[in-house]
Amino acid sequence: MTPGRLSSYSDLEAALLVIIGAYGNGQARRNALGSRYGAVQGLVEQILNTGKVPDGTGTDPDKLKKALDNVYYDVIQEVTNEVIERMK
Repeated sequence: MTPGRLSSYSDLEAALLVIIGAYGNGQARRNALGSRYGAVQGLVEQILNTGKVPDGTGTDPDKLKKALDNVYYDVIQEVTNEVIERMK
């Protein structure tokens, strides 16, 4: 599953998608993230190691909620589309 185009996501949204496995691991993830690999992977590591979402000044719950809303919407939309296709 690779929801949407990567360019439509912020680094935080892309990091959340990485955490749920949308971009694979290892070289597949590097290929999928391209030039954004370092920034996105850095966020992934910060989130997983600290349990917090960095925003330059600490954590911002509203920023996380907006990012999660965007990611979940896209994931749900993609799964819905797959189910509909299979039902045809």
